[in-house]
Amino acid sequence: MRKIGTIFVVGLLLVGFAMAGGIVHNTNQSADFIRLLNRNASTDIDAVYFNPAGLTALNDGLHFYLSNQTIFQNRTVTNDLGALNSDTFEGETSAPIFPNFYAVYKKDNLAVGAGFTPIGGGGSAVFDNGLPSFEVPVSLIPTSLATGGVPTNKYSLDVAFEGSSVYLAGQAVVAYKINDMFSVAGGARYFQASNTYEGHLKNIMINPTVPGLADGSMVKAETFFNTMASALADGAQQALGGAAGATAGAAALQPLIDAGAGDLTFDTLIGLGLVDQATVDATAGGFAALGIPFDSSIMTPAQAQAAALAAAQTYADLATDLTGQSAAMAANAEGVKDKEVDAKQTGSGFAPILGLYISPMEGLDIGIRYEGKAELTLENETKVDDTGLYQDGVETSADMPAMLSVGVGYTVMPSLRFVADFNYYFNEDVDWEGREDFVENGIEYGLGLDFAVNDALRLSAGYLSGSSGAKDEYHSDFSQSFTTHTVGVGGRYYINEGLYVSFGVSDTFYEDIEKDGVGYGGNETYDKSTLNFAIGVGFSK
Repeated sequence: MRKIGTIFVVGLLLVGFAMAGGIVHNTNQSADFIRLLNRNASTDIDAVYFNPAGLTALNDGLHFYLSNQTIFQNRTVTNDLGALNSDTFEGETSAPIFPNFYAVYKKDNLAVGAGFTPIGGGGSAVFDNGLPSFEVPVSLIPTSLATGGVPTNKYSLDVAFEGSSVYLAGQAVVAYKINDMFSVAGGARYFQASNTYEGHLKNIMINPTVPGLADGSMVKAETFFNTMASALADGAQQALGGAAGATAGAAALQPLIDAGAGDLTFDTLIGLGLVDQATVDATAGGFAALGIPFDSSIMTPAQAQAAALAAAQTYADLATDLTGQSAAMAANAEGVKDKEVDAKQTGSGFAPILGLYISPMEGLDIGIRYEGKAELTLENETKVDDTGLYQDGVETSADMPAMLSVGVGYTVMPSLRFVADFNYYFNEDVDWEGREDFVENGIEYGLGLDFAVNDALRLSAGYLSGSSGAKDEYHSDFSQSFTTHTVGVGGRYYINEGLYVSFGVSDTFYEDIEKDGVGYGGNETYDKSTLNFAIGVGFSK
């Protein structure tokens, strides 16, 4: 029977809200991004993140920006393994609060900016019915038992899992305007990462039928396997007793063989007075207990000894086999015990930021931003771990890749502006405990337009597409990275010259991922949907 010792596998879960971004990065860092989806050439306050060198285009003075996004995400995993009670597993991910805050002070050719962002993660994922990697091994128990001669055709379990991931970052940048065409910027981002895992897998039930031990009713799997282990251990002891008895019987016949009477029948030996009837009857009784035919008229001591030794070996082999089966049942009982995980991973990282802003002509803005790789080591802080996967104090490498961002904005006429973005993620250069072998560098690109209805109201729309670079081997039922297509709409309303409100909504469509022949059984399909609502306020004085 297949051992079920690792049925509760949660692995490294990154609850990503990167409807825009790379495998780890979130780039949806303002309400204005949600309404336009392309902000790498921004010369507004959110340029602290998107285009730090572009801060030199702001008016002199203080500038503040605060926005929040409310994100709803659904994940669906299907597995076609016929043994499963259900082929669909759904998870809900939510982030009611996803804030972005920026502050800038601009004076002449110098601008200093600071920002606070959830640079990675940002919420929690809840799978009330677990995932295939939890349930598939359990679903195979009935088939495994039935194949081994124990009729079983049902199972049930109580499983739930919740994971969260939040990478909170603070950054500071300094921008300087060299001349009317070029501005440069430099800065750094510091972030703290926190992943949490809480879940359980318990009350695994099956309906085996074993005469005298199980009647086909649903019974806790751990109880059944322990019962079977005990019964098999008792059988092994009985077999050992049989082996000992047969060996002793064979030894009792040795004196007759040594006396040269080994080839005479027992009836002949009685007639010669070499043995008495009581001894022969006792020998016959011992053979009957061992299940060996005994006829005193034809069987000789030599034949009887050979039969007894063969029976001893048979019983010894049976004892060995039953002992092994008992150990396997005990291991299965251990594997299907109630399991719980309550673990947290924390760490911090640092990334340098460089920026270049080019304005070769009025109305044309080009922003370039480079973020260096942030080395990140996560350390386990574990309260409960019945799986052995999150041993307290163990460290895991989870670097954030470097990225290069380029944006272009062009004002065709005072009322209409086109924007375009390109992002490149250097995924192959990180340390992800070997998972970096399953990714290529990722790209992202998009287009948007902003239209001024009047002096107070601007309406916008944008499109963004991204390919994370994840190969087939990267994906699992608890961690996927999709090719995405996002559309966003929204606008900005100026309350007065120094105060505006931005608002937007975006919808992300994910290309399904199909993974054939997953390691634990069945073929899987991964799907996802994300809806994002955002509102922000900008203030300058």
